[in-house]
Amino acid sequence: MTTTDLDFGTTAGTAGTAPDTTVTVEALREVIFGEHGELYRHVRDVLIGLADTPQYGLTFAQQAALSPPILRAAIAGLGRPAREIAADTHLRGALADWATVAAPRLIPILTGHFDLAIGAILTLGDGSPYQQHCLTELDTGAAVGVLALTELGGTNGADQQTTATWDPANGQFLLHTPRAEAAKFMPNVADPDVPKNVVVTARLIVDGQDEGVLPFLLQLRTIHGLAPGVEVVRLPEKANGPMDHAVIRFHQVRVPREALLGGDWARMHPDGRFECALPTRKRFHRAMGGLDNGRLDLATSAAATARAALAGLVNYSRQRQPGGGTRMSDRDAVQADLATGLASSYATSVLGRHLRTLRATNGSDPLQVILSMLAKPLLCDTAHDIVRTCIQRAGAQGALRANHLTDWMAVIEGLRVAEGENQIMQVTAGKARIDLTALRLPGTPDTLPWYIDMLADRERRIAHGNRTGYHDPAATALGPDSAAIELSTATGERLAATALFITAASTADPAAASLATSAAAAYALERIHARGAWYTAHPDMPRVTAELRRHRAGLIANLPIMVAAFDIPALPGPIFRRDYVRAWQQEIGWDDAELTTIPPADPIHQQSGSAFRRAMRSVFGPSSQ
Repeated sequence: MTTTDLDFGTTAGTAGTAPDTTVTVEALREVIFGEHGELYRHVRDVLIGLADTPQYGLTFAQQAALSPPILRAAIAGLGRPAREIAADTHLRGALADWATVAAPRLIPILTGHFDLAIGAILTLGDGSPYQQHCLTELDTGAAVGVLALTELGGTNGADQQTTATWDPANGQFLLHTPRAEAAKFMPNVADPDVPKNVVVTARLIVDGQDEGVLPFLLQLRTIHGLAPGVEVVRLPEKANGPMDHAVIRFHQVRVPREALLGGDWARMHPDGRFECALPTRKRFHRAMGGLDNGRLDLATSAAATARAALAGLVNYSRQRQPGGGTRMSDRDAVQADLATGLASSYATSVLGRHLRTLRATNGSDPLQVILSMLAKPLLCDTAHDIVRTCIQRAGAQGALRANHLTDWMAVIEGLRVAEGENQIMQVTAGKARIDLTALRLPGTPDTLPWYIDMLADRERRIAHGNRTGYHDPAATALGPDSAAIELSTATGERLAATALFITAASTADPAAASLATSAAAAYALERIHARGAWYTAHPDMPRVTAELRRHRAGLIANLPIMVAAFDIPALPGPIFRRDYVRAWQQEIGWDDAELTTIPPADPIHQQSGSAFRRAMRSVFGPSSQ
């Protein structure tokens, strides 16, 4: 599998030497993917083989119906049951990352299947035959896993209104929707032809006693239809990420005693006795606390999409040369956008990798929940900015689905609200009862560069103001929620810059280390520059602008090498091809014999305006303009 074909004839590093670019690219790939590069490449090739290219002329429902077959094909291609994929942090992460790039129809249902449904059974299940039967269906994708948590009245956490009442006469739970606000809102269960095994969060009622909100496993739809008492109504189309969203209403739906997913801390005994040592209000958060893998998977998948978009734009910009004039990639305004995107992409990608490694080695650490809440908004919002810029700079090419960018943007729009809307994540993390300024990544040195210290200084001052109520003259927060967002954002940015810096310091290839360090500096300096009003009085501000220009220049001089490290495959979109004009010829069905064009001498050569007009006249006649 080849990657996007770029010209590597530039000089890497800042010392003016010409190192072996192959060695440097491989070292930079390790910066991005760590020690799991081969795993990521294997998953990439499996998903590319699914050929999930844009489909045209389909209805919204038909587009949504493409996802389940792709899920089954992906599981089969990886050759492991879905429960094993879900339990393998790095494999599951690689699947999420490459799904956004190579199989965008898969990502909307991926985390619901692996992280939320299967994750709930593996984390909170008791191994009962009922649960194992549901899990076996999920293993192959014969049934799609879904979490039904959000209610029409809001997510509401421990205050959800759907009920699961214990029926001692039959030894079952009765799921019920007592009022309109309690209806489960937007789970992807509308397709009548796709079996769905659903984890439903509901308020447990035993002998009239409220026992808090807990998850229950329901075979909501089988090949025989909906479970008795379940009412499903398809919701109107949304603007992005086609899914079979619906509203669910339960009418005393019976589920077995084994449907309760309470781990080893919440049990319903056969005699009808409920046992749980946790306080009622904490049960929902304990049940959901182990299911935040999806937040990190969505975050890193967004970062992967940004890398792919940058690869496409860099490739296209080095070919686009209107009228034989200046190449698009040589225009300084475009270079500024590329340098900013590249630095941000490296920093957020490496932060995501660091957090995934932490989760794989110590997933039970309560701090993992906070780290995921910090990462998801930062990585998703950064990717959104990068992909939006790539679409705009690519102009007409960016607007066409054939070039993937708009489909990726649709995916990111969905990621920003999935598994917790980003702003809510920021508020929750910013108000957490821990000192965010004390969070450190493994390997963080005692002394960090001055630009990371500047990020940390602002973070500490925001935290101090939030704790003491001190009104910082430079602060713009309207209240505690806004202040929490400022703090969580500052912490995330400081961690991203630090992650890339410490990774660069451990990179053996000098050129790769230099480039990664420049990317870390450029990212931090960009963040400082963007907060310029806050930093106005800081004595290092003149240095910020000078250093930012220097590091941007170094990144621009080495764009192809750094983008090659993203390992993006040769996607079908014309902007990802060596000659995008010829790619469009092939797409349209025009061959060189029909067009009297002047064959380009190299991938970036373009015809003169007069030659182009002559070619058009030969096809359309003398009136063509």
